[in-house]
Amino acid sequence: MTVASDIARDHYLTLALFSRRIIEALRDFSKSGKRTRLRAALPAAIESLQATTNASHPTGYGIRVRRRYDQVRTITDLFPNSARVQMIRKLRALESGGDSETQREAANKAAQFFYAIENRALRNYRHPSPRATTGK
Repeated sequence: MTVASDIARDHYLTLALFSRRIIEALRDFSKSGKRTRLRAALPAAIESLQATTNASHPTGYGIRVRRRYDQVRTITDLFPNSARVQMIRKLRALESGGDSETQREAANKAAQFFYAIENRALRNYRHPSPRATTGK
């Protein structure tokens, strides 16, 4: 393995761990209605997804995930821009509050979205492509 390959693998693992943090916060809300973890996790989730949909500059929450080519590519390969924009809307709705069944359903769908990202990131961690290690 090369240094570039090790760095790319680290980026994939970071993305998987980031996704897991979001999933756990969403599940906690979905099961118990508690928003403590959700409030802490949503700003970073929203900003990271925004970074994959446009050229916005990070304010700090999503900076760890959004700047790495291999992380952004993992997300954009999985979901078209429209799906990412729709997920941002769902996350913002969750951020706004409420304890309705609709919010819990949105949390479950968001967890599935981030689960797909986590799985792909872990797969890429185990088997990074040559393209990911060069950043091209």
